[in-house]
Amino acid sequence: MDPNTITYQAGAVEYATGTLASASAALEQAQADLVNINNLLGSVMHGQFHQSYQEAMLNIERPLLHLAQTVGLHGQVLNAITADAMALDASLAAG
Repeated sequence: MDPNTITYQAGAVEYATGTLASASAALEQAQADLVNINNLLGSVMHGQFHQSYQEAMLNIERPLLHLAQTVGLHGQVLNAITADAMALDASLAAG
């Protein structure tokens, strides 16, 4: 295999990016569910630790949303790279 040649399987990349999109959507849904549950719990939890609870939950919710967005962005970048590579291949093949 020539180390100067980039090889890829567009179908495999497309499948992987679809999987990343699904994972991102699932993480976003899990984050939304977590926010809803924490809001429900927060509405019935009162007392001196209420504010600490709310802050702790934000420290869980925000990174989960960031992870969902990062996974989705990863898939989008892979899609863009693959599309660019295929366009370049077609251009080179056309001469």
